[in-house]
Amino acid sequence: MRTNDADAGVRTREPFLQGFYIDVCDVPDQPDVPARAHAFTELAVICEGQGIYCCDGDEYPVAAGDVIVIHAGQRYAYRETRKLYLRRVLFDREQLGLDSLNITHFPGFYALFILDPDDSPNAGMDSLLHLGEKQLRRTRELIDELQRELIKQNPGFKMVTQHLLLFLIGKLGRWYNQINRNHPESDPRITRSIRYMEQEFYEALTVEELAQKSNMSERAYYRAFQKATGVSPNQYLNSLRLSQACELLKHSRMSVTEVALECGFQSGSYMNRLFKKHLDITPLSYRKMNKV
Repeated sequence: MRTNDADAGVRTREPFLQGFYIDVCDVPDQPDVPARAHAFTELAVICEGQGIYCCDGDEYPVAAGDVIVIHAGQRYAYRETRKLYLRRVLFDREQLGLDSLNITHFPGFYALFILDPDDSPNAGMDSLLHLGEKQLRRTRELIDELQRELIKQNPGFKMVTQHLLLFLIGKLGRWYNQINRNHPESDPRITRSIRYMEQEFYEALTVEELAQKSNMSERAYYRAFQKATGVSPNQYLNSLRLSQACELLKHSRMSVTEVALECGFQSGSYMNRLFKKHLDITPLSYRKMNKV
């Protein structure tokens, strides 16, 4: 409903939730903000850009695809933000009835949405989830639906909005379960490397450089990365760049060559080949079909 708020996160419940316990706030360019806390629960979905999320004294690099759950009263901050586009879903968990749900069989929900420092000393990390491209797209679609209901306020919009939010929360909990089940013993060096790639994909990264940063040989790094993700480091890097290129083609006036260089591709022609290979369409055609 709200499109930009340079001081996002510092206001009290009333201006944010506007008489209802659910609201959506878009922040296309989130600035750095000092440590603070608010009186409601926030579900922050990072659509573009990067930065560092600080929570309870710990710091976590975040980038497009990351989802953050900020609990009421939890101190948080953002720093070193770079074109950080957030979609923020704000809600009162008591009025939504989250605490009354039976979640003993749903560890993903518990990890993301139940703040219990005694059970989980790494509560900040537990409340972080990284989505794949399809999951992020579905998440954004659900937030769009939420936003339309809140704007139009047709009869029954409160019931529908509550249903959509609970559905979104349920999907995020399931994805959290799937990610942890699929990679129960993932190599922390690869996890750190993936985070680095998500932060620096626009740079001319090489497998040699990534392996060195992980203190591994190229051969060992390549095998460990493919085992953890199912794709090679270069394939993963290209997927990050393609995802960002799609967003820039939709939301900017940059030329195809400018988009390619901004996203870390060697040239516009190379990006064009990857678009045809993976999306079966040229960048220009993609822009015409998806221009916002």
